[in-house]
Amino acid sequence: MSKKTVYFVLSVDTEEEWDWSGPFPQHQFSVKNSRNIPKFQAFCDNLGIKPTYFVDYAIADDPDSVNALKVPLSKGNCEIGGHLHPWCNPPVEEDVSNVDNSHAINLPLDLVERKLENLNLKLEEAFGRKPRSFRSGRWGTNGTMLKLLAEKGYVVDSSIHPYYADVPFSYHDAPDTPFWPSYECCTTDGVQREIYEVPVTAGYNKPDFSFWNRLHLALSKPPFSHLRLVGILWKLGVMRKTQLSPELADADSMIALVKAALAGGHQVIHMYFHSSSLLPGAAPYVKNEADEAAFYDNIEAVFHYLMENADVHCCTLEEAAKKTLEEGL
Repeated sequence: MSKKTVYFVLSVDTEEEWDWSGPFPQHQFSVKNSRNIPKFQAFCDNLGIKPTYFVDYAIADDPDSVNALKVPLSKGNCEIGGHLHPWCNPPVEEDVSNVDNSHAINLPLDLVERKLENLNLKLEEAFGRKPRSFRSGRWGTNGTMLKLLAEKGYVVDSSIHPYYADVPFSYHDAPDTPFWPSYECCTTDGVQREIYEVPVTAGYNKPDFSFWNRLHLALSKPPFSHLRLVGILWKLGVMRKTQLSPELADADSMIALVKAALAGGHQVIHMYFHSSSLLPGAAPYVKNEADEAAFYDNIEAVFHYLMENADVHCCTLEEAAKKTLEEGL
């Protein structure tokens, strides 16, 4: 029996590092993590993976970071997309100390538009081409934001994180596979054909993620929450919510997620993490060299599982979008 065709995407929020337990940085952004991009890219090249780097203003404004990314880009081994961190992206007219302002969708639309214009100019200046893929910092987006992105030349977005919510948004009802988001409600299918959504892979250790998510949400609220049923079902292996990220899950958990996604018909398997995890001690997920080794090992273990169980095509985000659209998925 022939293996199912799957498109594998690995995306990296490529950004400054800072103490995530403290305030958002405002000046002299540290981008030391980008010095480890060549090491990560060599790892990807060895496996045949073509990463998509969502690059924010702080990285694009640093010549050494740009040079580290230009080498694989010139070889066609990666993609450079846009990543908006409002606190480091001029013009900074908002109160950066207000955590609500870290979500672009909470800012005035005209300010977001000017930030995007500056980001796009900086990326084009740095890499010689306009970005066509995008991820919003801290995942926040809506229909208005997506429409603005389309107007600025973006054709694919990856800001919608299935089964995740924060104060200004909820993606619990969003599709967990690629779709055309509505400008009226970005978590539903729309009629627009300007910007395509390719979400990251997130879900459960069993197929029919939407069913398990509804159950998870119900059991997380009173009176069931008092019984700690979510934790019990996790320990029993009945219901385990997982993100396909080596920052948030080990290899076994991610493989269980991938197995369920394949059984559920997912054609795009999309892993993600932050570039700060490439520098031990720069982020909470990779604290030392042992963590760094485990981080790489977990990515490789998931990739090998995919290779053994599917006909895997490694793609950048835009390539995966084109493939799924061509095949009418």
